[in-house]
Amino acid sequence: MRDMNPRTSIRDIPVSNSGHRRNAPPQERFEEDIPLPRRRKKSRRFLWIFLGIVVICAAAGLLLATLFEGATITITPKMQSITPPANIVALPNAQGGSLGYQTIALSQSATTTVNATGTSHVSKPASGVITISNAFSTAPQGLITNTRFAASDGKIYRIHSAVTIPGATKNTDGTLKAGTITTTVYADAPGPDYNRPNASAFTIPGFKGGDKYTKITAQAEAGAIQGGFVGEQASISEADMKSAQASLQKTLDASLRGAVGTQIPDGFMPVQGSLVVDYSDISQSKGEGTAINLSQTAHASMAMVSSPSLASILAKLLVAGYGGEAVDFASPNPLILQVSTSTGNVNTGPLNLLLQGNPTLVWQFDKQALTTALLGKDKKTFEEVISTFAPAIEKAQASIRPFWKNTFPSEESKIGVVIDAQ
Repeated sequence: MRDMNPRTSIRDIPVSNSGHRRNAPPQERFEEDIPLPRRRKKSRRFLWIFLGIVVICAAAGLLLATLFEGATITITPKMQSITPPANIVALPNAQGGSLGYQTIALSQSATTTVNATGTSHVSKPASGVITISNAFSTAPQGLITNTRFAASDGKIYRIHSAVTIPGATKNTDGTLKAGTITTTVYADAPGPDYNRPNASAFTIPGFKGGDKYTKITAQAEAGAIQGGFVGEQASISEADMKSAQASLQKTLDASLRGAVGTQIPDGFMPVQGSLVVDYSDISQSKGEGTAINLSQTAHASMAMVSSPSLASILAKLLVAGYGGEAVDFASPNPLILQVSTSTGNVNTGPLNLLLQGNPTLVWQFDKQALTTALLGKDKKTFEEVISTFAPAIEKAQASIRPFWKNTFPSEESKIGVVIDAQ
């Protein structure tokens, strides 16, 4: 029996490092096959990405809500069709409950040339168109024939026919808007010294010492008062003068009729047949050679009626239960207003107006007030706000952007009001 060397016991047999790791302890295999620190890093990266997406989406939503925030209010106003009476009276300075009218004024000049046929001694006063204003009271003011008008340099001019200046009208703030009328004045003496190349203001000496002196005045445009002359002047045959005058007046009449209609302001309706044209005397100046330049100025005035005022008067007459609310017509100029042949002093006295048409009345409301009432309000209060504008608003709808918002914008510019008056 062999002796065994204690140094060669099984405990001392070396184990090769090249052997399989299959028999490694379980703990060692787990730590080498599944690296825990790497999985934790990957999970944190996904978490940060997710949070970034959430933040970006939130920021984008806030940006969209800010950029596209707004509201549209669609209003269906109260409307009613009416059949107006055949005629109605309008006054130049109407009091409450009556229909009033105003006048619009326009001036134009024209020139033509004729040949002289000789010379003659001429002594002629200057003349021209002035506009007289009455800011004294709402009552009309009559001026008799030969009423004097004084310029700032003391020169006197007179009217050759009586006129009545319409009374002033009251503005919403209580101030007076002067009533006006145009007429022709003539210098008190002949000669070029009375020609006025610049705009001129006039007072009425007969009113001196009272409030009328400063509140009933007149104005002439630059170059409006001309023609004063004393001396030898090229003469024109009677036939040539009549022909030239007819040509000038025809040109001025056509021009003024075409222009005055374009001057009617929004909210007013013209009164057909009320156009009055006042012609100044023809003035003449030397042209080239034997030519003579003939010039004439015409001043036109035309009556017009406030559309809302007429609509309110007709509503009082024709609509049961009308309580004086603001009304107007559904479309501009739905009525034709014509001066009756029975009317006397056009533009200075009462006008008997003939009415043609079948308009529709539309109740009015303050868009600004509606917008202000909705600022920052919850959509649930919409009907309550709309009810405060009765009876003008018959139906209303609100659309708020973006769709998830339930409150109206807090800025007026982001709320639009659309009128559906079909």
